[in-house]
Amino acid sequence: MANATPVVTLPRVQAHRGASGVRPENTMTSFREALAQGASWTEFDVKLSKDGVPLLYHDKDLKRTSGREGLIKDFTFAELQDFEAGAWFGAEYAGEKIPSFEEVMQFHIDNGMQANIEFKPSDGEEDETVKAVVEMLERIWPKDRPKPLFSSFKHRCLEVARDIAPAYPRGLLTYDELDNWKADAERLVCAAIHPWHKTLTPDLVKAFKQAGYGIATYTVNDPVRARELVAMGVDSIITDHPAVMIDALS
Repeated sequence: MANATPVVTLPRVQAHRGASGVRPENTMTSFREALAQGASWTEFDVKLSKDGVPLLYHDKDLKRTSGREGLIKDFTFAELQDFEAGAWFGAEYAGEKIPSFEEVMQFHIDNGMQANIEFKPSDGEEDETVKAVVEMLERIWPKDRPKPLFSSFKHRCLEVARDIAPAYPRGLLTYDELDNWKADAERLVCAAIHPWHKTLTPDLVKAFKQAGYGIATYTVNDPVRARELVAMGVDSIITDHPAVMIDALS
């Protein structure tokens, strides 16, 4: 293999921000639904509150899913608990909270699940975000279980993870900037590449595999496309609809 990072055994399906096709993303109800749909892995986004608490949220600002002005990093975790995280998706989810990373990981521990943790730091908080996540995992994650997977578009996050937590496997997230994927994955000592599915071709998948990397691709909600990708050699499908994909790929 081209890399020396710990090997990660990728699942066929990962639940994107939980079962986010039918529940508000990155919330506990979304993770409970992912489990109910048969997902053994989830993928989600982590950033920090003003007081350094790692929490789950995708956007840097609160507008889209909380209906508030301002940035996540400008509020303490206690303040964020007063904000809405579910009503934007449907009235029946009003009152859903922004969960802490610790709460989500304890749910995974209790239910025998695994996680693909995407570092999604607020601007300038790459180092602090990775350190907070690692510190939490070192405290609560069972020592006898495989370590969670780290992923990020932010190379700085993967650099920090590589340097302070080398035992955790890493996945390089890419969008359409694929010219330097091999050099980047080698430098960051990654176990996997996580490309946008629309950039994948049989030749590119073959190149990833020949270089020794696992492949997890996002965000795939069409069963026909998922089967095409698996036939190419993709290992793992990240989807908003885990039950649909599990059924399609079984």
